[in-house]
Amino acid sequence: MVREFTEYTSLPEALEILRNNTQVSRRRESVPLGLSSGRVLYRDIVSEYDIPPRDNSHMDGFAVLSSDLSLASPSSPVKLRKVDGPALGDVPRRPLKKGEAHTVLTGGFIPTGADTVVQAEMVEADSDFVTFSNAAEKGEFVYSRGMDVKKGETVLGAGRILRGTDLVLIGSLHMEMVPVYSRPRVAIIPTGNELSEKIGATEPGKVAETHSFLLSRLIEGAGAIPVQMPIARDDADEIRQSIKVALRAADIVLTVAGSSVSETDVTDDAINAFGKPGVLVHGMKVTRGRVMGFGVAKGKAVIILPGPIQGALNAFTVMGYPLIRAFLGRGFESPPSIPAVMAKDWDAGKRFRTFTKVVYVKTNTDGPAVTVEPSYGETENVTFLTRNDGYLILGEDTVVLKKGDPVRVHLLPGLSNLS
Repeated sequence: MVREFTEYTSLPEALEILRNNTQVSRRRESVPLGLSSGRVLYRDIVSEYDIPPRDNSHMDGFAVLSSDLSLASPSSPVKLRKVDGPALGDVPRRPLKKGEAHTVLTGGFIPTGADTVVQAEMVEADSDFVTFSNAAEKGEFVYSRGMDVKKGETVLGAGRILRGTDLVLIGSLHMEMVPVYSRPRVAIIPTGNELSEKIGATEPGKVAETHSFLLSRLIEGAGAIPVQMPIARDDADEIRQSIKVALRAADIVLTVAGSSVSETDVTDDAINAFGKPGVLVHGMKVTRGRVMGFGVAKGKAVIILPGPIQGALNAFTVMGYPLIRAFLGRGFESPPSIPAVMAKDWDAGKRFRTFTKVVYVKTNTDGPAVTVEPSYGETENVTFLTRNDGYLILGEDTVVLKKGDPVRVHLLPGLSNLS
């Protein structure tokens, strides 16, 4: 029997209750630079160095004093004594003297006193002298000390999600360990007498438990670590025991199914057995997945995911993902989204018209703008999800969209083509 709710909690109200009743511990750690991509900084990165550490050259050529070449011209060239510079990466042994031209390589340090670089192809040189036929502008082809980063400058702010380019910068600051938020652990508890852990041949009447594959990928994509729990039968005591173990192993618990099997809900009973506050919301004004909800046990969130795959995915996107991001110091942020345009009309239909709608779409990036085509499918339909790669979150007041209307499409790692 499918449980019917007499009252549903709106999505904004449910998220506010979740925020106010869940302990979000933002643990910190330092990880090796090579393992920090995708992690979130817990403090600012302040440079202890100038980058570059000395003036260097943008070109192969000669470092000179621009004043030495002020009168140089094709009809009246200027000759300067040639001084061979050091190997790339070495510091010149002495300052540049007036009347000298110091050889320099691209990226090489220029000697103290030089204020410009002249490209090698613009001069004539022999073993002793360099001949210049044109004046040189002061500072030309010189990459000055601290031009990229100055000592004491904040180069990356707390809360930043580190990218590959950030790792290059951090490495340039000689930081081997990077200060980041620890990844929260998220336990997955599949429930149901019909479920089997066997992916191959299953017993008659059994169904392979596959939701955990998707949920694990979604958890990883959100920045957390999945913790797979054994299947629990539709029994309040067994689910309670599984939650008890999960609360010791993880920061967040997801229960899958067991939320609408009967008038007496076994998942509710299992969560409430831990004492107050227990189940805080069960039945949300979100479609699909209106039987979703959550409770709090021992200060930790236990999120109730519906059994049908779309409902489970929707519950994760609107509650699980934001909660994980809060543990990472990002606040209750939603999955990334980009602007797009509707490729065809969409209508909410008659049932649950005033709910928050999760609408799955197929994105198309071939044109000048990203377009999205909405899809319809049964909540248990897995192929419906494999045909789509993004989704829209449409508020309670949005019931119709027309072709050409602007929207924002969410691209969820694990659903969309994101790493």
